[in-house]
Amino acid sequence: MEKLAAGLAGLRWSMGAFPLDLIVSRCRLPTLACLGPGEYAEGVSERDILLIHSCRQWTTVTAHTLEEGHYVIGPKIDIPLQYPGKFKLLEQARDVREPVRYFSSVEEVASVFPDRIFVMEAITFSVKVVSGEFSEDSEVYNFTLHAGDELTLMGQAEILCAKTTKERSRFTTLLRKLGRAGALAGVGGGGPGGAGAASGGGARPIKGKMPCLICMNHRTNESLSLPFQCQGRFSTRSPLELQMQEGEHTVRAIIERVRLPVNVLVPSRPPRNPYDLHPVREGHCYKLVSIISKTVVLGLALRREGPAPLHFLLLTDTPRFALPQGLLAGDPRVERLVRDSASYCRERFDPDEYSTAVREAPAELADDCASPRRARLCLPAPPRAPARAPGPPGDGDQEYVSPDW
Repeated sequence: MEKLAAGLAGLRWSMGAFPLDLIVSRCRLPTLACLGPGEYAEGVSERDILLIHSCRQWTTVTAHTLEEGHYVIGPKIDIPLQYPGKFKLLEQARDVREPVRYFSSVEEVASVFPDRIFVMEAITFSVKVVSGEFSEDSEVYNFTLHAGDELTLMGQAEILCAKTTKERSRFTTLLRKLGRAGALAGVGGGGPGGAGAASGGGARPIKGKMPCLICMNHRTNESLSLPFQCQGRFSTRSPLELQMQEGEHTVRAIIERVRLPVNVLVPSRPPRNPYDLHPVREGHCYKLVSIISKTVVLGLALRREGPAPLHFLLLTDTPRFALPQGLLAGDPRVERLVRDSASYCRERFDPDEYSTAVREAPAELADDCASPRRARLCLPAPPRAPARAPGPPGDGDQEYVSPDW
């Protein structure tokens, strides 16, 4: 370390300072840098020499700690999506307000008309739709619903459909339940004469209005009309979410299958991480509130007592940094110093373990991510896989880490 420290102390720095996004995009990482003149970053002094390690995309789940019987909301924390610990779903407040309901037909769904439903099994249905009341043209309307499809209910309507004589009695029964049996009598000629004519023609189509439920299928992003007579299993909770009620699950699995917000419990002792800033302990309860992605630059302050990890949110007004003059000029001695610094840090710093650390979220984190005009430096943080940016001008290679989720 003494030899490395002496080499770092002898560096001469550029007169100008560069934005961090420019350094990441134009310099090969890792690289050395220091705060530019007049720049400020919390936790970094003017004497600190930084090793800019890599550029990462983080996805974290914002959560509130729950205390006092799940009523008092404690500190807000960030849980990385790659966090290896397991959670167990608790009884949700929405389950008390709106208990899970199950339905066996579209007609049952329409009678309750919840905001949305989930398909519990694959359903196929066909109906012959007539193009107009005075037209003989008809078209078979087919639809297929997949298990897990989310349907938002939008309203009810009637479609003009064709029914054969054999189906007429069943169709009449459905309309009688809806108070519309009289409408059918006028639609096919009415009276015994009309029915006889239909029989003589060998199953001539009879027109009738069929009640339907108008829904939006989120999987296909299309609206569809579900006839009341369509049979199938529906629920006000997704089948995946219902399956998640049992067992222990990672935060990634919960986010992918359960609607937020959701209350969870730490059922067993979680793995320890030396970079954790918030201790997650067995028995703790949390409310998972939202998910957020952000681009960060991971770095280390090279100090005599050892490298101190830190990261910057890559926003538009992050501090500017000076670069070694020899690095800009392609001096091989400075390039070797960069390699030695990276090797020294590699033995003392695990970026992947650092990535899965849990930490308290800054109070203004949501605002920072919404407004690119604000920036902060964070002294411990998570990355996922190493990233390299292009080298000096003329080097066309660029290696970046894409988010895993």
